[in-house]
Amino acid sequence: MDTRIFTKRPKVVGQYLILVVMLFAAAPALAQDQAKKLVALLDYLGSDYKNAVKDGKVLSQDEYGEMQEFAKRGIELFTQLKAADQGDKAGVEAAVKSLAQHVADKAEPKIVAEVAKATKDKLLAAYNIIPYPRRLPALASGKKLYDDNCAQCHGASGKGDGPGRDSMNPKTPLPANFTDPERIGGLSPFKVFNTASFGIEGTAMASFAALSEEQRWQVAFYVFALRFSDDAAKAGAQLVKAKSLPSDLQSVATLATTADEVLLDRLKEQSKDESQALALLAHLRRGMLEVALADPLAIAKGLLGDAIALYAKGEKDPAYQKAVEAYLDGYELAEPTLKAKDADLGNGLEAQFTQLRNAIKQGAPVEEVQKLHLEIEVRLDRATQALARNDGYSGYYAFANSALIIFREGLEAALILASIIGMLRVMGAPEAIRYIHLGWILALVCGGLTWVATQTVLTLSGRHRETMEGFISVFAAVSLFYVGYWLHTRSEVKRWHEFIQQKVQSGISTRRIFGLTGISFFAVYREAFEVVLFYQALWMQNEGSRGSILWGLAVGLGLLAAATFAILKLGLKLPLKYFLSATGTLLYVVAFIFAGNGVKELQAAQWISTTPLAGPTAIPFLGIYPTVETLAAQGLMLGAFVATSFWLATQRKKAA
Repeated sequence: MDTRIFTKRPKVVGQYLILVVMLFAAAPALAQDQAKKLVALLDYLGSDYKNAVKDGKVLSQDEYGEMQEFAKRGIELFTQLKAADQGDKAGVEAAVKSLAQHVADKAEPKIVAEVAKATKDKLLAAYNIIPYPRRLPALASGKKLYDDNCAQCHGASGKGDGPGRDSMNPKTPLPANFTDPERIGGLSPFKVFNTASFGIEGTAMASFAALSEEQRWQVAFYVFALRFSDDAAKAGAQLVKAKSLPSDLQSVATLATTADEVLLDRLKEQSKDESQALALLAHLRRGMLEVALADPLAIAKGLLGDAIALYAKGEKDPAYQKAVEAYLDGYELAEPTLKAKDADLGNGLEAQFTQLRNAIKQGAPVEEVQKLHLEIEVRLDRATQALARNDGYSGYYAFANSALIIFREGLEAALILASIIGMLRVMGAPEAIRYIHLGWILALVCGGLTWVATQTVLTLSGRHRETMEGFISVFAAVSLFYVGYWLHTRSEVKRWHEFIQQKVQSGISTRRIFGLTGISFFAVYREAFEVVLFYQALWMQNEGSRGSILWGLAVGLGLLAAATFAILKLGLKLPLKYFLSATGTLLYVVAFIFAGNGVKELQAAQWISTTPLAGPTAIPFLGIYPTVETLAAQGLMLGAFVATSFWLATQRKKAA
């Protein structure tokens, strides 16, 4: 391979104090970047040294010269890394130097490979570098990125014969032929990812760091699919159905970091002859990418397989994380459509995912976890059949789902807004209502921008979604609890009139106006964020019924507007005391629900620990879940409600 991404670069010497300060602030980022480059170098050196030396003799002077250059560059990269970190954080100084000495001594490839791998593993652990993508990329996404960025030189079919080949500067080395088994056999997607990240100095191969990390992984996986046809991938898929491939062979971590020639050797152990092994490799390199992202349930299956394999090896925490990702990045995307077609099946799967995660968290026997996994796989197969079933009601389901999503999510925000607006009208401060309108309008604008971002530049992982929802929910819970308490303190008519008189004299304070605007914003944006996620899933799962989705959205909005109007009018007709008490109680209840859901979402994102309980039964409608942390948060809310209610009763008794 002609890769030269590790060529020495000139050092930039800072001459001004401000530059020194900037470099000091950027030290952690610089160290991370240097560590990644060193990992990439070690990955290449460890696997390609065998092409340069054998039995103490040089096989190719050019290859050996490259190995010497890379060994020297490894020491330079380590020196820069040590300076940025002010120490040998990974403890690899001796190994890097010994690796250079092994290359100089023309040591056996096995020794060089072992030292390089051990050093690389230490760096990966010390700098938390993940050498594989979060989930398996999709073939279609990788193809589009490849066509836009790579086909000009490498050719549409990957044979290195693109129309821009003749205008390259420099003209050598020639673009890689990704359909050549000998050329690509010793590579892995991780190596291609590194090449796309850093480029190849001294050649026409530029860095594509402008692409996101996920996009570079998509391209890296796609080039390994180029040498296999659809028919070969389908033949491999049929063999997989007849055989039981080890789950680790199908994991994204293995596929990202393992070269084709290594995969092929392992697949030969699972097949009768080499042709079958090649068909299985076609399935792993192409067939699996064809269903990735297009089928959320396939994602869930793959991640669950990773989780069980990790758990069987005793890696409980990584297994738990994979089980969480299987739900968030897989099943949850298909959940709305599945529940519309078969609510019992959808709810049952959701409960089983929770049960599996809790079993892993509690350290249940491997056999018990594997049994739960098999039960989920059976249900996932049923779910796949249910989603694929064309029963003539797909348009109706899409319409009903769409209408219910906007009505259900919007009604919660509408109740809060109607209560606050009604309160401001009763207290004689109609001028403050415009700030409430400003809050929810800004929330809707941000919701729209979130939709655009998720369709263009932003890729939200399940963890990112749950983190955002969790923090928004917790903040909204605290804010709504405060407003509920504030209303209860003024539920007595006499105290209310005293408050009104005071405000008529002094006016509504700017601080409180912006506080109400913030509550309006967060209450609505929380729902808008969820609506974006639900409609995104619904849109992807119903390509043939998108007109029904839009009609359902329109009808749901109409119903929501009518319900909001009715709530507001009904509230204004209630006696003042009961109106304030009812509004305050409603906000207390919503705060209680938000607290439970917010903590649950932060648990899924691993911001908060999870301690499962045998009971109570989960009641998502009330935000109740069987974990110590969610129940503690809601218990805190309930305790605060009881305490404030007792305090208010005592104050009223004293006043009487």
